[in-house]
Amino acid sequence: MIKQIARRVRKEVLFTVRRAKGKANSGYCTICDRKVLFVEMGPWLRDEYLCARCGSIPRQRALIKVLNDQFPGWRELRIHESSPGGPSSDKIVRECRGYVASQFFPNIPRGQFNGSQRSEDLERLTFGDESFDIALTQDVFEHVLRPAKGFAEIARTLKPGGAHVYTVPYYRGKQTVIRAEPDEAGGIRHVLPPDYHNNPIDATGSLVITEWGDELCDFIFRACGMTTTIFNFYDPRLGLKGEFLDVLISRKAAGEHLLRGRAEVVGRVAQVGDGA
Repeated sequence: MIKQIARRVRKEVLFTVRRAKGKANSGYCTICDRKVLFVEMGPWLRDEYLCARCGSIPRQRALIKVLNDQFPGWRELRIHESSPGGPSSDKIVRECRGYVASQFFPNIPRGQFNGSQRSEDLERLTFGDESFDIALTQDVFEHVLRPAKGFAEIARTLKPGGAHVYTVPYYRGKQTVIRAEPDEAGGIRHVLPPDYHNNPIDATGSLVITEWGDELCDFIFRACGMTTTIFNFYDPRLGLKGEFLDVLISRKAAGEHLLRGRAEVVGRVAQVGDGA
């Protein structure tokens, strides 16, 4: 308890110092649902531009904004989130009665539980067809070894008209880069030197398999028939600025006829310099 209080005090002191140096701005947090202070704790804004109240980062706030704007009744829907974590997941857990979470535990059989956490593999989900209205993933699909299978499984488990809402580092204007791929023995072959991202349930981190570029939306359509919209944001008033600040929605057709796959980039919600 004393250590937690000490960490909180240090955090508040840092916020105060940053604000004094002009590294903070007031705004509205979509996760807190109230006016807050946003503070730049370092140069990598994607992970270091924090809400002083809930500690959220920009991509988490962007995800909740998209849910609120595109699916205003999300609290009453059936939602599956793979590999949840952070204030955005905490908000959905609190407010959505039909929320189901899962993590990838290599040593726990799929569909069973590791304590309170359900074990699932995005390439081989145990959920039945058309189980969910929305699937959520936050920075997961750069780590899926066979992403075509992952997207196809998500599509299978979505109801007609359902949607996959997700974040992923998206290298706009560049080609997709494959950093690793399955080998013939069932393991992993490294095409490029290994790169790992933080993993809240694995201290070794998560291996980056794919750096997604402009082929992403066509790849998804070929894998599962879902069409994709990309939302890109810049609005300091909502704490939305930083690198790779994209939220994607891949939608499953509501009827029998699939639409031609295409990507639509939705414009920034504010211009540079507005509303800081």
